[in-house]
Amino acid sequence: MPGSALEVNGRRIVLTNLDKVMYPDSGTRKFDVVHYAIEIADAMLAHLASRPVTRKRWPHGTGSGPFFEKALPPGTPDWMARFTIEHSAGRTVYPVAGSAADLVWLAQMAALELHVPQWRIDLSDDTRRTDRLVIDLDPGPEVPLRRCGEVALMIRDVLGDAGLTAFPVTSGSKGIHIYARFPTPVSSESARAVAKQIADSLAEAHPTEVTATMAKAARTSKVFVDWSQNSAAKTTLAPYSLRGRERPWVAAPRTWTEIADPDLAQLDYREVLERFAESGDLLADLDPALLPTTDRAVDLGEYRKTRSPRRTSASTTATKARPSEPTRITGYSPGPRPMLAADEAIDGLADSEWAFEGKWDGYRILAGHRNGEVTLTSRSGIDMSADFPELRELGAVLRGFDVVLDGEVVAVDSSGATDFALLASRHRRGEERTVRYLVFDVLSVNGTDLRSSPWEERRAVLDELTPMIGAAAVADVPALIPGPGSAAADHAKSEGWEGIVAKRRASTYQEGRRSSDWRKHKNWNDIEVVIGGYRSGRGGRSGSIGSLLVGLPDETGLRYVGRVGTGFTDADLDALLDELRPLQISRSPFIGTLDRPVASSATWVLPKLVADVRFMNWTSTGHLRHPSWRGIRRDKLPGDL
Repeated sequence: MPGSALEVNGRRIVLTNLDKVMYPDSGTRKFDVVHYAIEIADAMLAHLASRPVTRKRWPHGTGSGPFFEKALPPGTPDWMARFTIEHSAGRTVYPVAGSAADLVWLAQMAALELHVPQWRIDLSDDTRRTDRLVIDLDPGPEVPLRRCGEVALMIRDVLGDAGLTAFPVTSGSKGIHIYARFPTPVSSESARAVAKQIADSLAEAHPTEVTATMAKAARTSKVFVDWSQNSAAKTTLAPYSLRGRERPWVAAPRTWTEIADPDLAQLDYREVLERFAESGDLLADLDPALLPTTDRAVDLGEYRKTRSPRRTSASTTATKARPSEPTRITGYSPGPRPMLAADEAIDGLADSEWAFEGKWDGYRILAGHRNGEVTLTSRSGIDMSADFPELRELGAVLRGFDVVLDGEVVAVDSSGATDFALLASRHRRGEERTVRYLVFDVLSVNGTDLRSSPWEERRAVLDELTPMIGAAAVADVPALIPGPGSAAADHAKSEGWEGIVAKRRASTYQEGRRSSDWRKHKNWNDIEVVIGGYRSGRGGRSGSIGSLLVGLPDETGLRYVGRVGTGFTDADLDALLDELRPLQISRSPFIGTLDRPVASSATWVLPKLVADVRFMNWTSTGHLRHPSWRGIRRDKLPGDL
C-alpha cells in the first residue's frame, strides 16, 4: 500500500502500514511507535550518542517472532551515520543514531528494541573506552521486581561510597538497569572489573538474595547482578527504548523513591512520555548532550580486531582506523535549542534579582519568522510547522522582523484552562479547543543574536514586539508575575496553572542546557479521597501496608483513582492497619475493573475513611499523579465529598 511521507530534521521518510498493530494485547499501532520515537527523541538520543546500534525487529508485531539485526540492511538512507566493526570473520556496518529522523526510520523498520554497548566511538582509539558503567539486575523465576529494587538500593550505596552517582532504569522487561558515570573515560575491561567487584561483594554479603554467577541454575529465588554487560562485545537495551514484550513497556529512568516503592512496576510508553513532559530527562546528568552536527552523512570509521588461534594477550591486537570525516553524528537540525529550567525551590527569590513567569502545560516550541514564513521547532529539533498551521498567522503580523521566539504551544479548553491531554490528542479528539502560542523569550531579531544578552535586555526587546505578537489571535506574551517567589507560586496555584518559572534577571540564554539560572516550581494539589483497600507491604514494610487504594464517590459507586504509597511514617502505617483490619470485606468496593496486578494482591475494606492526599495532577487514565499521604479527615464522611 502507498506510504505516508514525514519530514523530520529535513529528512523525508516514507512510512508504511501505520495502522499495523505492533502490540496485540494493548492495540498499540505502528503509528504510536513512530509518535513515541519523535516525542522521546530529545531524551533518548543523548544515551545512544556515538554508540553502534544493534536492533531487535518485529516486522509483524510482537505477536510473532523477532530477529536481531546488526548490519545495516539494503535501502538504509545515505544520511544515516554508520560505523564499521571488523572481526576476523568479516566486517559489519552498524547504524549510529543521532537524530529524531534516525529514530523514526528505525521505528518504520519495526526496530522496537535498540541495544548499544557502553563504549563510545568518539572515546575509543586502540581500546574501546566508556564514560559510563551499567549493572543489570535480572530476577530469577518468581522473584518480584521489588526484590530487584532492594538490590538496586544496595548498589546505589556502594557506588555512592566510591563517589559515583547511580541512575536507575526499570528495564521494561523483568529487572532494573543501574548506570553510573565515570569522572574520566576508562577501558571497557576496567568498567567490567568494577561491576564484577560490586557483584561479587554483594553476592558474598547476601548469599540467599543475590548471585553473581551467570548459570541460570544459580538464579533460583535470587537476583542475578549481571556485571558482564560492560564488556566491549556486549550490548544493553538503551534507555528509553521500547521492549518487544506483550505490552509496550520501556526502559524507563526512575527516581530512587520509586525504586524503594514495594509496588514498583514497569512503565509503558504513554507513562514515559507523560513523565518526560513533566520532569524532563532523569538521566540528563549521565550522558553529555548531543553536539550540533553537520548536515551530511558521516562515516564514523571502523574498529578492526584480529585474533590469532592462540588466546594470549600478546597475540591479540586492536586498532581503529582513523575516520576521514569529523567524528560527528548527522541529521540533527543545526538551529538553536531551548534553555531549560532546573527543578529547584523559588520561595526565597526576590524581585530585585529574579523575574517570575507562568509555567504552561504544553509543547516547548521555538518559532522562527523570516520573510513571512513561520517555522516551528520542538525541543528535539523536530519541524512541527505542519502540526500547528494556526501559527502561520504570525507571519502576517511580524512582517519586517526576522525573529526567533521561544514559547509554549498550549491547548485551551472551553473553560479557558490549558489541557496537555487535549493538546497531545488534538488529532483524535473532537472536543472544543483553542491552540495558542505563549511567548516568553526572544533569541534573535533582524540578524542580532540576543542569546548572550541578559534576560532583562531580551525581555525589553520582547516587550517592544508584544503589540505585534498580540495582534495575532493565536499568540500572546503573558505578563510577568509579581514576586517574591512564594507569592508568585501562590498566584499560579490560585489561577490553576501548572506552576512558575523563575529567571535570574542577569542570566544569558544557555542554549540546550538546564541551568539553575532558570528554576521551575510545580504546584501540588490537595484532594480528599475514600480508602477502599490496601496492598500489603514488602521488604522494609513487610507485615504492614504497602499502599492504599483510594477512590472518589461517583453516581454509581466509588471510582478508583489510584494508589498512595508515600508520605507515611511508621506510626501512620501501624495506626492505619489497626483501623482498616476491622473494615475488611470480601469484594472490591470500586466500580469497574481494576488492573489485575493491583486487584490480585488487594485487601478490600468498607469505604468509610476519608483521607487527605497531595498530588501533582491527573494522568490521562484519570488517576492521581505522584500522590502522597497527608492524613485521615476525621471531620468528614464519604458522603461529604
